Amino acid sequence: MAIFIIQHHNKIFARSVVEEDGETRIGDAMKYIKKNEVHVIDIAKLSEDKQAFVFGDAIRTLYDLQLGQYSGDEGVNPPSRIVVFIDELNKYASKEVPKNSPILKQVLDVSERGRSLGVVLFAAEQFRSAIHDRVTGNCSTHAYGRTNSIEVSKSDYKSVPAVYKNMMTRLKQGEYIIQNPIFRSLLNIKFPKPIYKQFK
Repeated sequence: MAIFIIQHHNKIFARSVVEEDGETRIGDAMKYIKKNEVHVIDIAKLSEDKQAFVFGDAIRTLYDLQLGQYSGDEGVNPPSRIVVFIDELNKYASKEVPKNSPILKQVLDVSERGRSLGVVLFAAEQFRSAIHDRVTGNCSTHAYGRTNSIEVSKSDYKSVPAVYKNMMTRLKQGEYIIQNPIFRSLLNIKFPKPIYKQFK
């Protein structure tokens, strides 16, 4: 597993990289991503303009990688699918985010044409109803955890049968309701407890 954390104090606009200090350019690190590797980029503590810069650079690198821009470089062997996971999507792609937001534009681009390039968007958020319509509209799979009755009463849930809406307000930790076009109905799944908790 390869983990790359970008902290607030890092000089991400520095002219040079000090490899001895563990520094690396995002593009240089991500173009060597291999199958089953996980790269983590933490932008939570960065200012808004720096967040946009880092996120945009990461997505552009992934697109170039899948389009074969680095195929001539030694050691570059990208996987056929790359999953981009975004936590707290409400913060970056909600309906209230300004349309000129650079991060919103990138998220919309990934959700709308990423799959054709082998880049898949996987995101988590508190309230699905707050997410931009073009993002939710391009998602094929929805996983619903426990939420409140106010949330399930929103228009975003009009395609969800009433029985499942009621279930969503009573789901336990580790339980989810999955919606995907390949299934005739929604699925109620439950993640098993970790082994160390099963034998207490």
